[in-house]
Amino acid sequence: MKLIEGSCIMSVSTGVGELDVLLGGGFIPGSTTLIAGNPGSGKTTFAAQFIYRNALVHGNPGVYVSFTEDKVSFYRHMGIFGFDFKALEKKRLFKYLFIPISARSISANVLIDSILGSVREVKARCIAIDSITSVLQSLDAVGARAFFNSLINVVLKPLGITAVIVADLPMGVETVGYGFEEFLVDNIFILRLEEKGGLTRRIIEFRKIREKPIPRVCYEFIIGRNGIRLYLPYALGLKGSYSFERVSTGIPDLDKMLNGGFLKGSIVLLTGPTGTGKTMIAMMFALTGAIKGEKVAYISFEESAEQLANLIKSLGYDYEAVKDKLLITSPSPRLFTPGALYHYVEDLIVSTGASRIVIDGMAALSRQYSEEEYLELTRSLAHLIKTRGVTAVFTSLADFSLGEVVGISTAADVVIALWFNMEDSVIKRKISVIKARGSSHDRRVRELVFEKGRILIR
Repeated sequence: MKLIEGSCIMSVSTGVGELDVLLGGGFIPGSTTLIAGNPGSGKTTFAAQFIYRNALVHGNPGVYVSFTEDKVSFYRHMGIFGFDFKALEKKRLFKYLFIPISARSISANVLIDSILGSVREVKARCIAIDSITSVLQSLDAVGARAFFNSLINVVLKPLGITAVIVADLPMGVETVGYGFEEFLVDNIFILRLEEKGGLTRRIIEFRKIREKPIPRVCYEFIIGRNGIRLYLPYALGLKGSYSFERVSTGIPDLDKMLNGGFLKGSIVLLTGPTGTGKTMIAMMFALTGAIKGEKVAYISFEESAEQLANLIKSLGYDYEAVKDKLLITSPSPRLFTPGALYHYVEDLIVSTGASRIVIDGMAALSRQYSEEEYLELTRSLAHLIKTRGVTAVFTSLADFSLGEVVGISTAADVVIALWFNMEDSVIKRKISVIKARGSSHDRRVRELVFEKGRILIR
């Protein structure tokens, strides 16, 4: 258990870090949570993660009661997420209880005695029961209600055990089981699957939560190699800021326009039509960091890693000499839900230890998602990057010279506009610093020139 920050109220981790943040620390000790959902929505993974993380991280012994999956299959399945229940069992922090439910009549008292015995064996503080539906369907309505009521109010509540109870929710059905289950528990989480843009999105809906106000009722979540993670689009407010340390753009003339470069930890937006030089400037920013020994991540949604490696060569640099510092990836946004993409960027920052990041080709995301999703995602990424103190460059196709506005521009600390002008029948690239939060900057319109691998601003 742990204290909720700024309070004397104890809490029990849900096993999902982002959900703990959302709930102000986790579940209330001794509470019972009903996890209901469609087939394949992640109910068993949630329940297992709740038991595993509490035992491993917080030392709370747990029992997992299953009526449908034997111990060997469960251990193999959970090994995919790195959940080593066998190790916990050896430390007497975990007990797996498998009670197969047959078509024959079942004794509710025998079930409760078996569960109670396992709880006492490891002195459990947490329990997961998967799934209660198979038990209740073996009893008539009166017997089912009596069993469920005894389980919660005779076994779990008096012993102060925090419980997660799994229930099956067939497609198209809204009511859980007989209906009385929803009234006897403290919390109800509904997990469901939604198809959008050819991808399956997992959604968690908070249908009932006692004593835990939350910003909104539905969030996307993903199931990855470490289990379940929620996508919280700046749900708890904005955090993080730039520092007054300068970071070179790699272009001396642009550094001068910015009074010494970008402020470290700032969010920079390069915006302009195709061919105005956004990728060239972004790559110089990335290369400069890598050459100085910084870890840099470069994500491109428009060009392949091979093509960007050739760009580096055209700028006169040896990619092989810096590739251990500069990681270039070219993921397809078509393969990511907003939540999955958010966590992809987060994992990339964490795994590389990047102090600089480029996200090149935001227009590809605007084509993939609705306007609301796109704005929420880009602002969430900006918030994520800023809270980690990383200096970031985003590129967008909007043309400021024509009055086009980018939704993320209000979240950006620096906005640099690029565009074309026709002068004496010659197309010339133009550049101007529209905004530089926390710093003075050159406000004049200048000419951008690419000359023999160099980027010059006149």
